[in-house]
Amino acid sequence: MTPTHQKRGRLVPRAAHCARLVPALVGLSMAAGGCSRVIDAVQVQSQDCRTRPSDPDCAPTPWPIPGHSANSDPWIVSHHDVITQMSPRVLVLNFSNNATSDAALQTAERQVAAIAEGSRYHGYSDPKAPVFLSYQIVRVVDLTDHGSPPPGWTFPSSSLLPVTPSGSFDPMALFTSPQLSKAYGFTDPTTPSRSLTMCELFEQGVINEVWVEEGESGTRRLPLNLERKQLYDANNVAVLDTFKPCVGGDTDCLQDLICGVTVRMAHLDPARGPGCDLEVRGWGIEGMWDALPAFAPTAATFLNRDFETRYKVQFDGWENLCDSTGVTTCVSYPTPTTATGSYPNGTPWTINPFIPACGSTDFPPNARTRWDWTNNTNQVESRCEHFGLGDGPNGADTLELYTSDKIATADQAFPDCGGGWQIYWRQSLPGLNNQAKTPDGAPMRNWWPLLFY
Repeated sequence: MTPTHQKRGRLVPRAAHCARLVPALVGLSMAAGGCSRVIDAVQVQSQDCRTRPSDPDCAPTPWPIPGHSANSDPWIVSHHDVITQMSPRVLVLNFSNNATSDAALQTAERQVAAIAEGSRYHGYSDPKAPVFLSYQIVRVVDLTDHGSPPPGWTFPSSSLLPVTPSGSFDPMALFTSPQLSKAYGFTDPTTPSRSLTMCELFEQGVINEVWVEEGESGTRRLPLNLERKQLYDANNVAVLDTFKPCVGGDTDCLQDLICGVTVRMAHLDPARGPGCDLEVRGWGIEGMWDALPAFAPTAATFLNRDFETRYKVQFDGWENLCDSTGVTTCVSYPTPTTATGSYPNGTPWTINPFIPACGSTDFPPNARTRWDWTNNTNQVESRCEHFGLGDGPNGADTLELYTSDKIATADQAFPDCGGGWQIYWRQSLPGLNNQAKTPDGAPMRNWWPLLFY
């Protein structure tokens, strides 16, 4: 099955109104163009709890906590390894004239449950594995036409849906429109006569993510995953005032947005199953490593995106080799440890032994094409369930044969777009209490807090 959701072309957003935050030698509050945030002294990174485990401040803790609720807060970095659960706050914007607020809430709650299940490290083999991501729905904002669209209106979304002059969805207007800011309904506590902007909601930690339901297809639809992410250096220290604007994909960007913290946005699909919205949110996981170079090499291995180095072939992963139709076979598996195919010029290649670490949202370990989530014919040896554990012969990761039979139960519970694979893939990511190690022998850290760095 080929998904109907596809990554779209480049956005051409309007100029943002949020003020760029600048270094400060003392804590201060800045406001320009309607954005404000209290900035600690030059955003100095807090001392890592790994170096002071007996400090009472480093006791196991959930997130957010009072005073530390915003994305990109240095507290998240310093307390990364003692966070036991994250409860990010999500704002749901319903532009779909075909969905009531209650219906939009139900769709959002369904997605919350799917994300929670996917955050249970090795939940497929450990029924007691705890949920790490427990999203909290702050509010569902009704932005529909309330049953009275303009005469002749044919779109499934309301007339309030912000679009560019060319008719494409305009995500920047979510941050710049006074009308929309008022509709969100969050009053500025310092100036009750005005409403907080979307930028301020992120910067003040009122929300950590936005989900948009509009029921559209084509250019009027929100790009399926958008993130403008704080950049960190090789030592995992935030690079001041520097962000990666295209985490959701090479062409889906928030390059003109200027907010002081990581901004995360995703599509909420009222028509497709929960697996589809898991898939598109997974694109953000796959795309965030350029902003997190300290973690990037290990992530590239897990995602099977280091083949050029690992196997000396002319591509880093199946994404570089397979076309976007999801129809043409680009990889074959003569044996469980052999992969074969041809380059675009027809030259054959073979990888033997082929031992995939795990995979990506669109490519399970035995994928023959893009979106080959239901292949129960080709068995391929995989390290998904043992990634970094070194629990096999000579300290290697134990291998297990993978076919789609492994995900059949999850696929029924979270259907569409390979939902079973999306759950299995997420539960295989290094999560809470994992015992894995990096290639240099260091403990593998929980990857989920990185979403909100």
